[in-house]
Amino acid sequence: MISKKSHSLLILFLLVISSPNLKAQNSELINTSLQLLNSVNSNCNCDCIHTLDINHPFFEGKITLKDSTVLVGKISVNQYYQNRLITIFNNNDQYEPIDNEIIKDVNLRHDENKITKETKFQNISEDNRLYRLVHQKDSKISVYDSSDNPQENSLVGKVYVKENNSITDTWNFWTSGPKKDLINYLNDRDGTNYKRRDFKALDDLFAML
Repeated sequence: MISKKSHSLLILFLLVISSPNLKAQNSELINTSLQLLNSVNSNCNCDCIHTLDINHPFFEGKITLKDSTVLVGKISVNQYYQNRLITIFNNNDQYEPIDNEIIKDVNLRHDENKITKETKFQNISEDNRLYRLVHQKDSKISVYDSSDNPQENSLVGKVYVKENNSITDTWNFWTSGPKKDLINYLNDRDGTNYKRRDFKALDDLFAML
């Protein structure tokens, strides 16, 4: 018998397989989703809240799946479950694990100085993590980092630059942090010699990209 908690997972799965836009090449993604559902049902002892880590921050937003299904509710991205990265979707206190592999992007909303802003997360790397979009210039240059929270005036963890459809991991063991990694990327690209002190704010650095 399917538990109440898992029932919403089954509804989500049926939404995925019933979408008129779904094509044959997505069958592997559907199988992955089904495996995740079966894993939850077989291991959660009828209450998957006790097996999912729901203590991470949740934010209002929407999830767009690769088959164009849209889910709106409270969301926590990039959580580890059953040896994979998932995004947890909270719909009316029903916690649903969604495999990052079937997600196109996630938009999280947050308030800043009484203004509601959105932060986009996308899967850009083979590690299946959803990376936070922190800067985009004319749709030609995009900068991502590995934070799981909405937009902040900082860079966190690995920084990726997508330029001319090429994605570069800027991380370097010998640098002092993600900001310096991005400065090194700029220096390597343009033959410059900028230092951290040359940029008082991230916007100054982004303007040079």
